[in-house]
Amino acid sequence: MGTPRAAGAVGTVRSPGRAGGRGRDVLAVDDLLERVRGDGDAGDADGVGLRFLPALDRLLHSLDTEADLHPEGRGSARIELVSALMKQQQMIRLLRDRPEIALNDIRAPLFVTGLPGSGAAILHNALAEHPGLDAPTLAELHDPAGRPAGLRQRRAALDRAAGVVRDPARATAGRGSGLLLGPTRPGGCHRLLGNAFHGMAATLSWRVPGYAAWLETADTTEAYAFHRAQIQAVTWRIAAPRLVLRDSFHARYLKQLLRVYPDAKVIQVHRDPADIVAACAGIATALRARTAHRVRPAGPEWADRVERHVVAAERARADVPRGRLLDVRFADLLADPAGQVRTALAFAGVTATPMFDRVVSTFVDGTAREARRARLFQPSEFGLSRRELTTRFALYRARYGV
Repeated sequence: MGTPRAAGAVGTVRSPGRAGGRGRDVLAVDDLLERVRGDGDAGDADGVGLRFLPALDRLLHSLDTEADLHPEGRGSARIELVSALMKQQQMIRLLRDRPEIALNDIRAPLFVTGLPGSGAAILHNALAEHPGLDAPTLAELHDPAGRPAGLRQRRAALDRAAGVVRDPARATAGRGSGLLLGPTRPGGCHRLLGNAFHGMAATLSWRVPGYAAWLETADTTEAYAFHRAQIQAVTWRIAAPRLVLRDSFHARYLKQLLRVYPDAKVIQVHRDPADIVAACAGIATALRARTAHRVRPAGPEWADRVERHVVAAERARADVPRGRLLDVRFADLLADPAGQVRTALAFAGVTATPMFDRVVSTFVDGTAREARRARLFQPSEFGLSRRELTTRFALYRARYGV
């Protein structure tokens, strides 16, 4: 899919300014582009080809004016966003050098979605145990254009991926979140949307309400097209059978996702919204504490955002063809993991086996035991009432029986 020139041209982006003029460290698109150009080859020296810069500009403006980042937090955000631009640049080079990647067929992928804390990661990891399905690892998704040729390069790629999740895992340690994070475990494909600056995961890491409000109504079709190009690169390098991918926020963008992956199937995991809101607020609070001067209460923010997400997801479902969407309840997944995964496999057209049932039951039971030992996030920690959340989400709870 092509991108209009205005969406990717450097000249169309509003620049918030430079640090020297105002006496403070301003996060600006031009500064990030200069850092990327410094790493580029002669053919990329003018930045032509880098895409989604207006979306980056929106994110930078929110980070600059709303996130209350301390100096180290600004530096961390700058490094992360420069890294996303460099991954774009690497993809441009790879597709230029290997045009056959664009012909790599991604056939009937399976997408798992469910907000943080829903249990979607458990289902994703369980499905990935099946030999007929393949879930790209976190290391592969972290470096989609990478081509590690030798053992040393592969170890370096794993080390880079491990570094990315180390701090987030520590931030939520003991709270039942991030139990399945690891460089060789199935990764979340939100990382690929993040390389297009269209990832809702950014709203967990930073308090960026302006960016979030824009992204909630943005047309993400081109971001999903870039998502597909990155998946093509990963599977061109490492041949895979049927793919199973996961992002917490896919449900609100089903129209755009299915426009880019027209033969995809989607599994949505449902859990009591009170638990979801608490998990999102807890994760956001822990992650933001690493980069912000002061962490504002995240409870009301995430109660509102989850409610908007639920409404948007319900609207998006209306356009999904019959037989393309499966609902799974978190409680059922814990009570009968083999049965629920078997249902998911049948939905995907993949055959289960008794041995696989035992593998799934062992994996889910072990993960559930580890989660039960944790001190789970509760609404009251974030100034919220479970009773009020139960009433607020009554329609959703009744529809899905959660």
